[in-house]
Amino acid sequence: MSVCLTQAKAHVRRFAIGGALAAAVAFVVPASSQASAYGIQYFGTRTIDGYTIPGGQLAHYISGSGLFIAWDGANFGSIGNLCDSSIEFTYGYGSYDLKSSVHWGCSHVGQWKYTLNWHAPRGSACARLYVDDWRHYVTQQCHFVS
Repeated sequence: MSVCLTQAKAHVRRFAIGGALAAAVAFVVPASSQASAYGIQYFGTRTIDGYTIPGGQLAHYISGSGLFIAWDGANFGSIGNLCDSSIEFTYGYGSYDLKSSVHWGCSHVGQWKYTLNWHAPRGSACARLYVDDWRHYVTQQCHFVS
């Protein structure tokens, strides 16, 4: 009798864990009619032409539905300062772009957000991080708009 009870308890535990995971996924995954997307791209420390770029991460969020983009935003965090940083948002495999203002000075963090309210072409939608007044490309994070 104790063997059956132990097996039953293990089965109930697996069922409870599976149910909790399924519920968590339901809250995290957007509904099929929503096209908002969020992603992070990590980058390591490196030196380009004598300019050291410290490691960090670039986060990119697009808010919208279908081909409609309400707003697009990106931010970075790094272990050291990034100086004179900027973001280029591209759409439709680079057929359209929006270049941000340059954040003059040096900082561990930076953030850009633009209200667009337009229909993007199908294809990639990327945020590309640059430093040193557009002189050095750091990394990009992309989504697919369809």
